[in-house]
This record gives sequence, structure tokens and C-alpha cells, in this order.
Amino acid sequence: MLPREPDRGPVRRDTLLDDVCFTRPDAERVLFEEFKLPCYDCEVRFHESVEQACSYYGIDPDLMVRRLNELPLGPEPTPEEA
Repeated sequence: MLPREPDRGPVRRDTLLDDVCFTRPDAERVLFEEFKLPCYDCEVRFHESVEQACSYYGIDPDLMVRRLNELPLGPEPTPEEA
């Protein structure tokens, strides 16, 4: 089975945290510094959505979605990196 491509579209409530962290280089820093989420050190991010994390930590998901969508996308991975 081939690994799935990360979602590089706009962040939504159902976007996986791992996709956010993979496609937006500043996401881990923002999640930790602004929302107190230790996503860089958590394996749950691979299958947890933005909305699920917000529910667990008591964060407004719309606020987080807005903030994450302000972050620039990183470069497209090369075929060797994909």
C-alpha cells in the first residue's frame, strides 16, 4: 500500500494534524507556543484532526483553523522525499 499524500489544501476542522505539520513548516511552533499542543512529540497527530485536538484541549477550533491557514505552505516535496 502506498502512503497517502498529505492534504496541502486549506486547513479545515477535519484536517489531520500531521498534514498541517508536514505542509506548513511553522505549524508545530504555532501549535506549541500559541495553543500549548505538543504535536512535535505526539503520535496521536498522525490520526487526530484539528477538531479532535481542540475538543480534547478545550480550544476553539475555528480560532485554530484561522490561525493555521495564516501560515504559508512549505515547498512541494521532491519525488525522493515523497
